[in-house]
Amino acid sequence: MLSCEVASIYDGDTMRVRCDGELIKIRLYCIDAPEMGQKPWGRESRDYLRSITPERVMMRPVTKDRYGRTVGELFASPEESTSLNLALIETGQAAAYPKYCNESRYYQAQDKARSLGLGIWAKAGLQQRPWEWRRG
Repeated sequence: MLSCEVASIYDGDTMRVRCDGELIKIRLYCIDAPEMGQKPWGRESRDYLRSITPERVMMRPVTKDRYGRTVGELFASPEESTSLNLALIETGQAAAYPKYCNESRYYQAQDKARSLGLGIWAKAGLQQRPWEWRRG
């Protein structure tokens, strides 16, 4: 895991961090948050991520995506066992991304958030499936 300073948070699943002096664009692993154009869900997701993200995070790189971004899982501290990625799912601020996620913990958290009507699950719509909204 890498200790990184948060430089900026663009939306609910993308941020820039500085790790060992290198500026890295991170795409959060296993999740898809509403786009900023999906009002008000995109802004709400971004603002929630900003509210739970400390100045420094621990990042577990997973892979690189087709845009060259590091896909990773972020934690608030080395001792923190719940990822920031998973926290977004648990609070209904993002959806588990079936195309890139096969971890049951994300789908279990999503099912619970959906059953409680949290965040993007409060009402029906494409905010629940950002990947479909992008195609439209």
